[in-house]
Amino acid sequence: MTRLKGIIAVMISAVVFGSMPLMAKIVYQEGGNAVTLTFLRFIIVLPVLYFFVSQNKKISTKVTKEEFKKLLIIGTFGYGGTALTLYMSYNYIASGIATTLHFVYPVLVILAYVILFKYPASSTKLLAVSLTLIGVLLLNDSGGEVSLLGIGLAFGSAITYSFYVVFLDRSGLKNMHPLKMTMYLCLVASTMMFIYGLSTKTLVISMSPLGWGVSTILALMVAFFGVSLFQIGVSLIGPESTSILSTLEPITSIVIGVVIFNEVITTRMIFGFAAILAAVIITTVFDRS
Repeated sequence: MTRLKGIIAVMISAVVFGSMPLMAKIVYQEGGNAVTLTFLRFIIVLPVLYFFVSQNKKISTKVTKEEFKKLLIIGTFGYGGTALTLYMSYNYIASGIATTLHFVYPVLVILAYVILFKYPASSTKLLAVSLTLIGVLLLNDSGGEVSLLGIGLAFGSAITYSFYVVFLDRSGLKNMHPLKMTMYLCLVASTMMFIYGLSTKTLVISMSPLGWGVSTILALMVAFFGVSLFQIGVSLIGPESTSILSTLEPITSIVIGVVIFNEVITTRMIFGFAAILAAVIITTVFDRS
């Protein structure tokens, strides 16, 4: 039952994250940009998170110096860095391509554990990762022009996110209450984004009411259903299985693209769907490690 809860948590998290490109595009059309959206995603939700954390008698808002150092590292380079690079990539390449390139990160997570920490790679995980790679490559089906900057930013988000997943597990932060950790990560990331936005003069506030509304919805959804459920998944089923299961995110992005933007599903993309779903099923049913 515990494993099932972890699986469901990660799947819901993936659907939420898969909806981000749609909301980001709306914000951009209404006067925002990647830096502004990243900052707002973290700052808007802070008061709400603080309210829930402070009202819960079982959660202490205090952190040790060592915990804060770890939160500062993961909040800057993992949490904030991933959002900024991924949101910036939407300006240069299609959001579906950006999302699929971002999902190279499960492979990076597995490689980190095998190479750096000498973890044995089970045949089940290797098969799931292989299917994930095949699926991601097949879903990356675009006839448009390719921007090397966009590709670099999207791949950069994969690197920062794999760091986030591994650091979350190895640092012991995964044992912190999800809401409490999300609150501190938002505090660190919003502060860093504010400093970056001011120094580069890229932080803007002249958005339409729709832009502000969508930014608020994105912030709340990602914090309470995306990040928190993802952290629960890492705690219950481990970082590798969480990484593989969360590849439902690019599927969500592509489905939204078809429904909202009338994008065409090709045969190649159908095979990509099948490969990723097979990886999810294998991880869910057969991988008990």
